Amino acid sequence: GCTNSDTRTVNVIAPTPSNAGPDLNACIDAANVVLNGSPASGTWTGSGVTSGGIFDPTVAGTFELIIANGAGNCLVRDTMLFTVNPLPIVNAGIDFSNCVSDPGFNLSGTPIGGTWSGTGITNSALGTFNPNTAGAGIHTLTYTYTDPATGCTANDQLTATIFALPVVNAGIDTTLCNQPFPIQLNGTPAGGTWTGANITASGIFTPAGVGSTIVTYTFTNANGCANSDSRTVTVVAPVPSNAGPD
Repeated sequence: GCTNSDTRTVNVIAPTPSNAGPDLNACIDAANVVLNGSPASGTWTGSGVTSGGIFDPTVAGTFELIIANGAGNCLVRDTMLFTVNPLPIVNAGIDFSNCVSDPGFNLSGTPIGGTWSGTGITNSALGTFNPNTAGAGIHTLTYTYTDPATGCTANDQLTATIFALPVVNAGIDTTLCNQPFPIQLNGTPAGGTWTGANITASGIFTPAGVGSTIVTYTFTNANGCANSDSRTVTVVAPVPSNAGPD
C-alpha cells in the first residue's frame, strides 16, 4: 500500500507560423524565382523548388510548393501554387524573295496582333515590308507576339532575299540619216527586248522621217528582275549629193 509520485512541467508554446506567400506565375523561359516565404529559415518542398526556396520554371504547369518549419507537433506548413505558363506558338510564315524594285506589301504572322522588326520593315504593326528600303541582300525579319492572357512573349523569324536589278545599257545616243536602211541597235546584257517607234523587239531600227525618237531596251535576269535603259535616235535629212552637169 506504499505510494510515491513525481511531477514534470509541460510548457505549451505557440508554434512559429509558416507563410508561403501569395500564389505566383511566370513564363517558362523566366529566370529562377526566389520565393519569399517566412520564416526565412523554413524548408521548401515540391516539384522544381530547392529546400532554400529557389524555383526553376522550366516545365509548364501548376505546382504545389510547401514551406515548413518546426518539428514534432510544432511542425507548421503552408502551401502556395506556382503556375508556369507556356510560351505562345508564333509563326512568321515562309521565306520569300523579291526584286528590289517590287512595291511594298504586308507580312502575315500568327497569332495576329504581334509586331515585326528587321531591315525593310516600315510599319511594325502592319508588318509592311519594302524591298527598296531593305536593299539587295538577305534579310532576317522577326515577328514577336505577347500572349495577353499570360504576358509570355515568343518570336519567329523568316528570311527575305532581295535581288538586285540587272545593269542594263541601251548604248549611246545615235544620229542616222533619213533613209530606209535598217540599222541593228545592240543593248547589254544580250537577250533583252526593244520598244519604241520604228524599232523591232530585236532592235532593228528603220528611219521613217526626221526627228528624235526614244527607244528603250529592257532585260530580265534569271531572278525575274527587270531593268531598262533608253537611248535617243535622231534622224536627220541626208545632205544631197550633186555631181554637177555632164
